[in-house]
Amino acid sequence: MERQIEGEATFPPFVQKLVDRGKLEGIREGELKGMREGRREGKLEGKRDTLLRLLARAGIVLTENESARIQACTDIATLDRWIDNVLGAKTATDVLS
Repeated sequence: MERQIEGEATFPPFVQKLVDRGKLEGIREGELKGMREGRREGKLEGKRDTLLRLLARAGIVLTENESARIQACTDIATLDRWIDNVLGAKTATDVLS
């Protein structure tokens, strides 16, 4: 009969394989989720940077609130719309509407 160390469960080999596989799948899923989140955050940061550079090139000066609004935006479609709005815009209000 196997002795059980306090705090450590022992399982039959077939159960332990299932437990180990579940742990590995959980780790893989967590890594994939982290990579997806990292890619999304990278896209957002790139779009924010592009928008700010276009605004600067267009000579459009931002208030602190407008700049904070851009930095806080987490919607890719909104950032894309704002980037498109820079063309022909005269003010930050034209862009962020």
